[in-house]
Amino acid sequence: MKKFSTVILILFILIFMCPTTIFAQEIKVNKNIEYLDDGSYIVTEFNTNGASTFSTSTKNYAKSSSYYNSDDEKEWTVVLTGTFSYTGTSATCTKAVKSYTIYNDKWKVTSSSASKSGNKAIGDFVLKKYVLGVSVKTVDKTLTISCSKTGVCS
Repeated sequence: MKKFSTVILILFILIFMCPTTIFAQEIKVNKNIEYLDDGSYIVTEFNTNGASTFSTSTKNYAKSSSYYNSDDEKEWTVVLTGTFSYTGTSATCTKAVKSYTIYNDKWKVTSSSASKSGNKAIGDFVLKKYVLGVSVKTVDKTLTISCSKTGVCS
């Protein structure tokens, strides 16, 4: 019994002494910054790895855009999430979901929709900024995620 306990203890130590980075998957995020005339900007991010579901031929991808004012304060974020199935010969978007978060209550989402078409998920958003009840700025944002037949999306 003492020999068995020693072996288990040694295995336990070896497992936890291994660097945890060998278990980590490299996450790649594409980032694009769109500068607007008034000094504000929109940062769009896309995680190119995607999250696998129970099926190895299905993945979820998310793309987000965040609006920052000229003082670098985040005012809103819109998100499109798409679920894609792929076979090696074709890909299909099976689900498209939109969401948003408003950080500055002067902004309102006046319309938003998520749709799917073939191998694409599409999210359309219209956001307006109001001052004293008057619309002073409108931002139209469309997010699109396309998936290849091998499950690589962009």
